[in-house]
Amino acid sequence: METNNKRNALNARDLITIGILAAISLVIFMVTGIIAGVTIVGTIYNIPITSFFVSIAYMLLVARVRKPGTFFIMGTINSIPGLMAANIFGVVASIIGWGIADLISSLNNYRNKKILVLSYVAGATLHAAFFTFPMFASGGQYILKRQEAFHLTDAVIAQYIKFLSWPIYSSIIALTAVASLVGAIISIRILKKHFEKAGLL
Repeated sequence: METNNKRNALNARDLITIGILAAISLVIFMVTGIIAGVTIVGTIYNIPITSFFVSIAYMLLVARVRKPGTFFIMGTINSIPGLMAANIFGVVASIIGWGIADLISSLNNYRNKKILVLSYVAGATLHAAFFTFPMFASGGQYILKRQEAFHLTDAVIAQYIKFLSWPIYSSIIALTAVASLVGAIISIRILKKHFEKAGLL
């Protein structure tokens, strides 16, 4: 029992791998986020868009580090930049969401491809739901409080507020689930050799 626990514990090499791939995923997130942010629609649907592209970093990670805590640490690192938007509740809740994703993967000790995909989808979807909730629940106050910090004009604020409806919120969650699922499946195909080497295919 003790030997299994030691074998499943993250070591320094695992943490370095997580750190490197988290950095890569952050670069992918920033690049796709900046491109998506050219339009207000792209900004509103930022998480569904980025979850499709960063899936390759997550899938490569779980093909190389198949230990409890992997999804949680990676998700935590990717959630922290949300603090730049002063969304503390959203960041903390998102981290909890990635913790849930990690628990799902741990049910099969990170050894089942379908469970890994499900875990990523769960983590990304909960991240979208939890992080954006304050924006939609505030009735526009979330955006107004950040107008000066983000140098937003009154016209832009008015456009943002038009999108702050619960149907839009629901669509963000649904699109994140679909985008993360499709992204994970495509990523596994691209990383087929890594998954074969890991015995996951």
